[in-house]
Parts: sequence; C-alpha cells; structure tokens
Amino acid sequence: MGQNHTFKKGVAKNTKKTTNYNININIVFYNYNHMGKSETASAFIGIKILLSDLISQLNESNFPLIKNMLYDGCIEDSNGYYNEAYKIIMGYGEGDNDLPTDYLTFKEYITEQFKVHGSYNKSKFSSEVTPDLMYGCLWEKELLVPIKEILSTERWGYGRYGINSASRPLDFDLAVDLKIYEDIDKFNVIFMVKQHSG
Repeated sequence: MGQNHTFKKGVAKNTKKTTNYNININIVFYNYNHMGKSETASAFIGIKILLSDLISQLNESNFPLIKNMLYDGCIEDSNGYYNEAYKIIMGYGEGDNDLPTDYLTFKEYITEQFKVHGSYNKSKFSSEVTPDLMYGCLWEKELLVPIKEILSTERWGYGRYGINSASRPLDFDLAVDLKIYEDIDKFNVIFMVKQHSG
C-alpha cells in the first residue's frame, strides 16, 4: 500500500519507519531556445512507479486516479524519445486522444500500446524516424508523477543560447499529502526535474 511521507530537514518519515537522509540539491537549468520556442524546467516532489506496476493495479474504482496520473506524468528518460512515444499514445489530457472510456478496455488497450512502443531512432542526416526497442518498451519504464512544485524557470524567444537559472530559499515545507494514493502500491516518493520544450 502507498504510505504517507514527509521530507523536512533531511529526514524522511512514514508510518512504519524513520530513515535519515543527507540531501544535497543542486539544480542547474540549461535552456536552449531556437526559433521562438519556449523552454521550461521545473523541480517537483513526485512519485515514481513502473508503468507495468501502475497499469496492473488499474480497476474500476481507481480508474479516474490512474488515468490522471498517466496524463500528468512523464517517462523517466534523460535524452531519448520515450516521452514522445508516450504522449502519442496518451495525449496531454482528457479528450486529447480518443481513448477507451471503459476501464477494462482502456487497460487492455494501453497495456498493448506500452508493450509495443518504445523510443525512436532519428537520423542526423535525414528526416527518417524509426522505432527503437533496444533499451526496452514503455511497459518497462518508470512513470514520474509531479505532486508539489519546488522551483521552475522558463525562457522564450528567437535564437536563444546560454544558461538561465532560478533559486529559492531552503526554508520551505517539503511535506506532501499522499492520501489519494493510499490504494496504489509499489511507488516511491522522489525529487524530479521535468523539462518541456514547445
């Protein structure tokens, strides 16, 4: 079962045990911007769970919650194209893609999709794009779901290069309420950085 966690002053607590952590957070946002695109990098407290573990738990009662987790979340993938494949399947929100509305049909459909899709190979010398399952399919990847934003920075414009950064004091509350996830098993509470370019 999911458990309530509190992160504060280097201590993580849950209902069963207390573990001391030495946490050093250094976040540098390198935002490269071309042709008027916007670039956003945000740090969150979130949860991390294997897609296969999450989908395997899907039932009629938790269907709305898990569907929202899938829409809000992203694949842990530092420099590949797993999230591109993931968003083609899931879309960016309710109604974005024509997904099944019945929980059992939805579960069967995305299970099949996540098992046959992975990353892409994109040629440096042409526009050719080919599927790539060398490092596994989406079914085997971790989903990161943001819960509480800690820090964010964005930039936009034409022909932008170089570094931008953002900061905030460390005297803020890192506690997160995990009550809505109490019936979800096999997840961990994590720090995550989400980058978006569009």
